[in-house]
Amino acid sequence: MPAFVPVLTPLPPWLVLAGVLGVINAAACFMLIGRHVSRLAWYAVLGIFAASLGQVVGTTIQAPEPLKIGDVNVLAASLGACSVVLTARLRGL
Repeated sequence: MPAFVPVLTPLPPWLVLAGVLGVINAAACFMLIGRHVSRLAWYAVLGIFAASLGQVVGTTIQAPEPLKIGDVNVLAASLGACSVVLTARLRGL
């Protein structure tokens, strides 16, 4: 774990937490609708970027925050991750 500390230090905490939420949501979507295990990494990468984007958009439009962990709007991050992963799956990933 100490090897990751210098890498994660310049990132804000909300970005790291949104990325973790993205991986969790992408894995859950993969378990429900995924095809082949070899595509799980793509789902995780999409989840990281989509949850971060969902957090930024949710903060910008001042979306409702029914569940908030620190600075992260869990609803916005989760909706962003799930919607992008589902769209990717519908397009053939």
